[in-house]
Amino acid sequence: MSAVIVPVESGLTGTSYQKFLQPASGFAIVGVAARIRREGGNITLARIGVTGVSGYSYRAVRAETALEGKAGSEAEIAAAAALVGDGIEAGADLHASAQYRLHMASVYAGRAIRAALSRSV
Repeated sequence: MSAVIVPVESGLTGTSYQKFLQPASGFAIVGVAARIRREGGNITLARIGVTGVSGYSYRAVRAETALEGKAGSEAEIAAAAALVGDGIEAGADLHASAQYRLHMASVYAGRAIRAALSRSV
């Protein structure tokens, strides 16, 4: 028997998953999950997971690092979201080109970060 134990988050942490759906299948062309903790007015923890951009899911570590220690202003969110595709070789198929996937990853990262921040009290 196996078990997974997930600790309860404090009220200081907000999460969000945002996805760009392929209408016929309902599967995400691009999906971004954000987990943000804010204490004392600054982001103390940022975790951003991305799926659908390449052949594997990944953490956008550069974007996470760009957010930590910041207040989470619109400019800071936009700068971090722009980094979610750094160093990633994006895939392409009949639904989206590689360039489009990278662009949508940035757009949906911004949405996920904003939503997670709004849920971190």
